[in-house]
Amino acid sequence: MKKTRVRFAPSPTGSLHVGGARTALFNYLFAKRNGGEFILRIEDTDKARSKKIFEHDILDGMTWLGLKWNELYYQSKRGGLYKKYLEKLLAEDKAYWDDGAIRFRIGAKHTVIFKDEIRGEIKIESDQFEDFVIAKSLDLPLFLFVNVVDDAEMKISHVIRGEDHLTNTARQIMIYNALGFTYPVFAHLPLMLNPDRSKMSKRVGDTALSDYIAAGYLPEAMINFLVQMGWSSASGREIFTLKELVKEFSLDRVQKAGAVFDVQYLDYLNGHYLREKSLSTYLKLAEPFLPKAYLKDKLYLKKALKTVQGRARKLSDVKKLIDFYFKEPKLVKSKIVFRKSSLADTRKGLVSSIAVLKNLKTWNEKSIQKTLEKVVSDDNLNNGDVFWPIRYILSGAEASPSPMELLDVLGQKESLKRLEKGLKTIKVS
Repeated sequence: MKKTRVRFAPSPTGSLHVGGARTALFNYLFAKRNGGEFILRIEDTDKARSKKIFEHDILDGMTWLGLKWNELYYQSKRGGLYKKYLEKLLAEDKAYWDDGAIRFRIGAKHTVIFKDEIRGEIKIESDQFEDFVIAKSLDLPLFLFVNVVDDAEMKISHVIRGEDHLTNTARQIMIYNALGFTYPVFAHLPLMLNPDRSKMSKRVGDTALSDYIAAGYLPEAMINFLVQMGWSSASGREIFTLKELVKEFSLDRVQKAGAVFDVQYLDYLNGHYLREKSLSTYLKLAEPFLPKAYLKDKLYLKKALKTVQGRARKLSDVKKLIDFYFKEPKLVKSKIVFRKSSLADTRKGLVSSIAVLKNLKTWNEKSIQKTLEKVVSDDNLNNGDVFWPIRYILSGAEASPSPMELLDVLGQKESLKRLEKGLKTIKVS
C-alpha cells in the first residue's frame, strides 16, 4: 500500500486562521493514525503579500498546538521545478501564453469524477470553467498549479482540506491528468460557521489562532474544540489527549454539514482544563497575564489564585477575578444590603462580625466560618444578613469566592480595615 503522506499548506499572507488550524489538526491526526507522515508546506509564491511575520505566526501556532511536522518545505525555493512543468505543458500545447500569462487549456467538454472520502462521488462538468491562468510568467506560478506539482513530487497520498476547495479540486485533477500524475485521495472538510451559520471570515471577529493564544486559551482545550468542529467520537467522549485522538480519529466520522464555531463551548473546555491544573502550574500559566505588582508575593498570589481557579474560563479572566485582593474595591452602597435583608439587620450583622473577628486568635477558613455562624445564631439573624455584606465589602463583586476564602486570603488586618470602612458606608444618618 502507498505510504500515508499528508500536508498542511498555509500561505504566509495572514495569521494562522482557526479554520487552518483545524485543517492542520485533521491532517496530523490522519497521518499519525495511519503510521504516516505529516508535511508542512509554506506556500509563499505570492511574493508581494507573503510576510515573515505571518510565517512565524504559522510555525508558532503549529508548535503551540503540538502538531510536529516530519518535513518542512517553502515553495519560494522550488521555482525551478515549477518552471520545468510549465514548459512541459506549453510544449505539449496543454497550456498557452495569453497576454503575458500562461493559461491551462481545458479542451473538449468532459466530466471530472472523483471520490471524496467524506462526500462520496463528486461530478463536476468541465464547461463550468474557462481556460484558467496557472502562472503570471514562467517565474510566477499560481496556487492551482504549484499545489499539484508539489503534491505529486512530495508523494502526497491524501489531500484533506476545506470544502471551499471543491471547484479547485476539479481544475487541479485536470492538471494532474495533463502532467501524467496520479492524483491523491481527496477529503473535503465541512466549513466552519459563525453562530448565525454564516461562513467564518478572516476579516470578521477573532479568527486568528494567535488571538486565542493571547486571550489565555490552552492548547489542549483548542485541540479538543477544533477536532469537534466537524468530527465526533463514536464513544461520545469530548475530552481527549492528542495521543488519544490519534487512536480514535477517522475520516468516516467527519460530517458533511458545516460546523458552528461556538466560543462558549471553547470556554467550557478551557475552564475544564484550567481546573485540572495543579496550583503551581496554574500560577505559572497565569503569570504572563498579571501585573508585575501582583507577582511580588508569590505565596499570597497562590492563595488568591486558589480561590478563583474554578471560575476562570481563560487566563485573561484571572486578573479581573483577583483584582480585589490587591486593591480595595469601589463599593455601591445599595449592594451592601442583601436583597432579603434590611439596613438595620445588615448593620447589626457587620457590627457583631467585626467585633468577634477582631478577637479571633486562629485565622483560617474553618475558624472564621464557625465564628460567623455563631454571629448568625446569637443575634437571631439570617445568613444573608452576615455573609453577604462581608463578601461584597471585601470583593466589591456580587459573584466572588466565599466570605471565608476572602477573609482567609486578605488576612485579619486588611479584612477588618475594609469591613469597618464598609460599615461606615451604610451608617445611619
